[in-house]
Amino acid sequence: MIKALIIGSNRDSIVKAQCEPFTYSRKQLLRQLDLKVQYIPAQTFSDIAEVCKQHESEIVFLLPFWREDPLESEKIMKKIREDHPQRKLIFIDPFAQASTKYFNLLPYVDRLLKRQRYKKIDDYKKHYIGGSQFTDFVAKKWNYNFEGWYVGSDVPSGYEDRIGCGWSLGTAKRFKDILFQPQFNWFRPTKTLDVFCRLSLGSETKKEWYYEYRQAAVQALEPLASDYKIVASGGFVGSSLVPQRQYFQELKASRIVFSPYGWGESCWRDFEAICYNCLLVKPSMAHLEVHPNLFIEGETYVPVAWDFSDLAEKCRYYLDHPQEANRIIKNARQAYQNYFKNHEFVNMIQELIVDR
Repeated sequence: MIKALIIGSNRDSIVKAQCEPFTYSRKQLLRQLDLKVQYIPAQTFSDIAEVCKQHESEIVFLLPFWREDPLESEKIMKKIREDHPQRKLIFIDPFAQASTKYFNLLPYVDRLLKRQRYKKIDDYKKHYIGGSQFTDFVAKKWNYNFEGWYVGSDVPSGYEDRIGCGWSLGTAKRFKDILFQPQFNWFRPTKTLDVFCRLSLGSETKKEWYYEYRQAAVQALEPLASDYKIVASGGFVGSSLVPQRQYFQELKASRIVFSPYGWGESCWRDFEAICYNCLLVKPSMAHLEVHPNLFIEGETYVPVAWDFSDLAEKCRYYLDHPQEANRIIKNARQAYQNYFKNHEFVNMIQELIVDR
């Protein structure tokens, strides 16, 4: 039997979601790979190093908290590698963006996995304002001054192939459960709303860079308001966000869910839209690899320009052509279900630990 450890932070729902596939897939992991996985919480890289010392395993999945200092982390990872040169180390990057501050760790890990990764690895060699293609776009399109804010790092030469695409937030257990609930027509919420776009704008006291972008997203829906039922707003955490119950009632009742970028390119709302039989419309994801692969243009979602210039036009088209919208909605749900039916998460783990 192969033993693997998952060592890392348990401070937020994102880390929890990234660990969940190991739990609900444990029987298949054992059956297919003879792999047994144990989760051990550890908040800092120093804590992770201590756990690595105390517990033997052939494989370690590392899930650090995103605030850990990259230079200090590199010193610790180097020591972990020196102490266990044969141990397979798989680093699950904590940053929501396709970029990261942790590429300096590549020489000491077997793989560094992003929740979404640039399709062209050479894109990681380029310099972007703010650290990513998206922040670079925001800076140039809206003349936004990032004032030193930067989530990016240089890729050490010769280690580019260690940057992998892992599993997204779409693998969370709650989405899997929703997808496989019996679908009774009489139980489905009636679609009484046309477009849903309820967004978080972050903190009111410290407005982050995506604040203006998401405000522009809400404003871009205004031309539709006279002809369609639109629920769209941006709210601040802790004060003006719509209540969660209202959020889900409205989302479930909507024909279209518009899901613009935020900290990262994909978010919970993308997967909620597909689970609840809504047409997902969002800025183009054509530059990214994501698993499950639910971002196939015109097949599982509708892409729009990053500056929203065609948003109203595309929403209007699919609201006026419900058969086209329903085709994409069904495709997306089928692709999502197939990911779980085909044990794609387990297949990915097999590629990471056995075939490489």
